[in-house]
Amino acid sequence: AVVSTQSTGASLGNNPNFRNISLSECNLITDVGIQKMTSRLLLLETLDISFCVNVTDYATKFLAFSCRELVRLNIAGCTQLTDTSVSYISGGCHYLSHLNLSNNLNITDKAVRFLRRGCKLLQRLNLQLCPKITYVAIQRLEGGGCKVSHSIDINALKLGPMLPLSRTHKRPMSVGYSIFPIPSHG
Repeated sequence: AVVSTQSTGASLGNNPNFRNISLSECNLITDVGIQKMTSRLLLLETLDISFCVNVTDYATKFLAFSCRELVRLNIAGCTQLTDTSVSYISGGCHYLSHLNLSNNLNITDKAVRFLRRGCKLLQRLNLQLCPKITYVAIQRLEGGGCKVSHSIDINALKLGPMLPLSRTHKRPMSVGYSIFPIPSHG
């Protein structure tokens, strides 16, 4: 579905039988459009509003407390979202099994704690390019059985010296980084 206005968001909400909606990259959809749409979609199971850059925590509040049957939610790249959104989601969407939070720079370890407490059925969580999430938080969540996709800021790691990856081939060597300290021999 392509949605570009608040009134279209409201008209989507006029059919309470919708179970799956994708509004990915709808730059004109706003909090009001999400609010109007989700207020009537009480049985919605899958929602993709990824990269809807005008969506804020205000929209996720209505989404989380209206669409309590959500199983899959994609809010990747909704750059205005914060831990507050995840708090709403964990408080209202207890059936959530798949959540994509990737490309959200304002999401922190606090969001992971909310998810551990409220989303007990969470099986997959995407935290790619969420630089404020630490590896410790991810480990705690994975300890509960959730599979987490994440990225680590290579610049934040203490890197060992560069090592050649291939010495046997005559083509130019590939060079890589080791995240483990390399002992010096002498």
